[in-house]
Amino acid sequence: MKTSLLTALGLLACGSAVAATPSSNQDLTLKTRDRSLSMSVTEDNLSSSDVQLAFEHDTVRGNAFGRPVDLTEKDDVLKGTYGQKPVNLKVTDHEDTLVAVGTFGGQVSNFQVSPQQVTGTVGPCSYQLLITRHDRYEGWRTCGDRKDDKVSLYIPSSLADEDTQLATALSLLLAQ
Repeated sequence: MKTSLLTALGLLACGSAVAATPSSNQDLTLKTRDRSLSMSVTEDNLSSSDVQLAFEHDTVRGNAFGRPVDLTEKDDVLKGTYGQKPVNLKVTDHEDTLVAVGTFGGQVSNFQVSPQQVTGTVGPCSYQLLITRHDRYEGWRTCGDRKDDKVSLYIPSSLADEDTQLATALSLLLAQ
């Protein structure tokens, strides 16, 4: 299931964010008050200056934020390693809502993505984002003791239809 692999990519965002500006409507972009992080999305990879990940069959391999990524999806569970830490993330799609629960890179994650909202916890950050356009969610997040009430997330339509890739990509971004 492609849902699990995307969740993993999103969780990989636990590393340092690098300022970037969205360059096309095929970019997955997280904007906060202080920065913008963007990843180019194609059918079989996710890339930016800090992320080079390839999707092949039921695997995700490459590097993200200076750490090796080696993930395999089987029976809706994404397992493997991000850096030296374990990944064990259950990803399901229930009534148009993607649900990811487990650990990614040793950090607890529990988030949901629906056509109306993105909510939950990814690593050190909690989110409450509501849809404002067909490809953009806006709202707030807290990371540790810091609240940011001006957050937006752009999800390209090509990625929105691929559960595994979406879950992985969001896991990377939202932990930033």
